Amino acid sequence: MRWALAMGSLVILAVHMLVFYDQFQNRWEDHQKAYFNQAKVQAKTDAERTALSERKPKIEQTIVTSFGDTKVDRCMTCHIAVDDPRFAGYQQPLHTHPYSEAMGDILRNGRWERRHKFSEFGCTSCHDGQGRGLKEFDAHGEDEFWPNPMLGYVKQANWKPDVSPHVVGKEYMQANCAQCHTDESFAGTPLVKRGRELFFKQGCYGCHRIEGISNGTLAPDLTEVGKQRKLDYLWGHTTNPRAYTPTSFMPQFKLSDEDKQAIVTFLKSRKGMNFAETALDRYKMKTAAPVTLPGGATTQPKALAGPALVAYGQKILEERACLACHKLGDRDGGISPDLSYEGLMRDQTWLMDHFKNPKSRVPDSVMPAFPFPDEDFQAITAYLLTKTAPAPQMSGEQTYKALCMRCHGEKGDGNGMSAVYLDPAPRDFTRTAFMTSKPESRFLQSIKEGVPGTSMPVWGKVLKDDQVKAVFDYVWASYVKEQRRELKSRNVPDANPVAMSAESAHRGEAIFLQRCTGCHGKKADGKGPNSLDISPKPRNLRNAAFVQKAPDRRLFESILYGVEGTAMPPWIDYGLSKNDVGDVVNFIRSQNEAKK
Repeated sequence: MRWALAMGSLVILAVHMLVFYDQFQNRWEDHQKAYFNQAKVQAKTDAERTALSERKPKIEQTIVTSFGDTKVDRCMTCHIAVDDPRFAGYQQPLHTHPYSEAMGDILRNGRWERRHKFSEFGCTSCHDGQGRGLKEFDAHGEDEFWPNPMLGYVKQANWKPDVSPHVVGKEYMQANCAQCHTDESFAGTPLVKRGRELFFKQGCYGCHRIEGISNGTLAPDLTEVGKQRKLDYLWGHTTNPRAYTPTSFMPQFKLSDEDKQAIVTFLKSRKGMNFAETALDRYKMKTAAPVTLPGGATTQPKALAGPALVAYGQKILEERACLACHKLGDRDGGISPDLSYEGLMRDQTWLMDHFKNPKSRVPDSVMPAFPFPDEDFQAITAYLLTKTAPAPQMSGEQTYKALCMRCHGEKGDGNGMSAVYLDPAPRDFTRTAFMTSKPESRFLQSIKEGVPGTSMPVWGKVLKDDQVKAVFDYVWASYVKEQRRELKSRNVPDANPVAMSAESAHRGEAIFLQRCTGCHGKKADGKGPNSLDISPKPRNLRNAAFVQKAPDRRLFESILYGVEGTAMPPWIDYGLSKNDVGDVVNFIRSQNEAKK
């Protein structure tokens, strides 16, 4: 027993000694002693060896004041050999910082001269990290709460495992190089240049704003995103936006890892300002005319017409990232509608309106309003209006896969490749309660005439009647899979029995606010508090194109008897009379009257 107590005491004593040693004997002191010893071995004179023998470990500190906020840099406390060329073959932390001609270092008479001297720049100006830290965990920024971990070298513990391997590499340091070296042709920042090109090529500039570069208004301002976000977020959000922001409508672009790295590096370089700018430069940028075209974009040299206008329209459609989202011919961005039949389905007025303001034709469209001149929109319109070749003769299945599956999905469940970007969402054909509650004529009409205010186009101008019937029969047999049944007779007026008046609309508003806002929202835009948990989403009743086209009978039937397969209840069961519904319909229509 005594021996056990004695051994236990010795173990406890040893543990305490290790703790005390760790607390009072700093690792950086060991690194400096190792450097002094190795440097003495390599010293060529007695004076040098004597000087090294007399040196004692101490905290090495540089205060950097020339690059934004004042920085305290103690990195060379451990990396004491950083500027000693004799240690080029040693391991970190006793390793010479490499030289780079691309970054301005000069080899003169067999000796390198640094462009970026540590006494002026420190280390964190380029590498990030926590300059005051004296332990590796702190100094390298490994703490998950530190906003600036060493760029391209450190992975914080809370980063996602599928992202972390992609954000390691010295190439990411180019983002900090670009804080001073702003010239796009600078040899030391090729990834920043490539990322900037992709920012325009993929159409990012249409949604996002970056001061002095783009003026998008649909998506977050990225002017300071490099200061606000770490590499892991930039990579992850670029790869799969909805994994980080569930309500994001940003497309999931088909990018290679090399392209993602370039875009992430470019975005990380956006920190709101750069150190090469003067106050006057900043003022000029803030007061400059809005950016309307990507740098280097083709502009119309003169008034064009006929084939020349069409050719110019084709050129700028391909140049300005339209096909990063849309499909046309063999090119397919996999995000937005197919443009192959636009000349049959749309006219010049519709296309020009949609280009200038997409929401004027599809109110919940996520397409940005690009600030191109009217001449460019006219050219693109002229080109798309040449797309008049009818669809080839195909079976119903072939037609569905070629034209419908993009939105309605391989399984007919409304979950096609474009569906996540469409509002209202494509119809889910597997909801048999809805499909069997409507007459066949309504579905055929929707296919042939489209659904105004939505992305459902006018297929009747592309397909013949027998093709429309064939694709409908295929949908029914493959996805609905139920026998058509006789529909119930419903007592619904063909026209609103309540005359439109301010008083009626006011009564309808009161009923709407009491009964409908939970789903449709106080603004009647389909974004009520319950809408997040409802599928399909509630109808946007401020969609003028849809509401103006919908007949009174359809609105009355939907309100009185509900919509099967959705969350819309039969309000006739909750005491609403036809006159009440008439008032509600008048209120809804009053919110969608054409502006004079």
